[in-house]
Amino acid sequence: MPLNPNVQIILASASPRRQELLCSVGLKFKTIPAHANEDYKEGESPREHVQRLAKDKALAIAKKYPQAWVLGADTIVVIDEMILGKPKNKAQAQKMLERLSGREHKVFTGFTLAHIAFKVSKTKVIQSAVRFKTISPEEMEWYISCDEPYDKAGSYAVQGKGAYFIKSIRGSYTNVIGLPLCEVLEELKSLGAIHFR
Repeated sequence: MPLNPNVQIILASASPRRQELLCSVGLKFKTIPAHANEDYKEGESPREHVQRLAKDKALAIAKKYPQAWVLGADTIVVIDEMILGKPKNKAQAQKMLERLSGREHKVFTGFTLAHIAFKVSKTKVIQSAVRFKTISPEEMEWYISCDEPYDKAGSYAVQGKGAYFIKSIRGSYTNVIGLPLCEVLEELKSLGAIHFR
């Protein structure tokens, strides 16, 4: 049974992971990616960074579709106060994974729900902690030689081969994929954007 929105819902993201998560609960939505500048601003904390980008993405699309609920999101991987983005090549992927190996890091996702006509914009940040096993040289070579790390923050996919490296997760699992599904649906429900009938 589909999860019925009361008005149109737009996902302001090209992320296939976010689309898959929303589809997995039967939510009907449209995808219109927002192309926001994702550069880090000096002095910005990880929490402030994802908050700003989620809001920028949601509002960029919401202004074009004032009668719709728009969901914008941004996910980052943080270790030693450093934001790990998406690696451009094998060397970058290896460097990131070496930093994560045998240690705990944090994953932050900011999400914003915006509706221009209703004059609503709500932003939340969800944090999860992920602990990696120690990655051997053979395991490292195996992983960075596949396609998986190269469009993922921190160079790994929790829902793919990268799951092998994960010893534990504290907090939302779907947050580590790219969207804290429980919190997003709770917010949509509390705003009256969806109903479970």
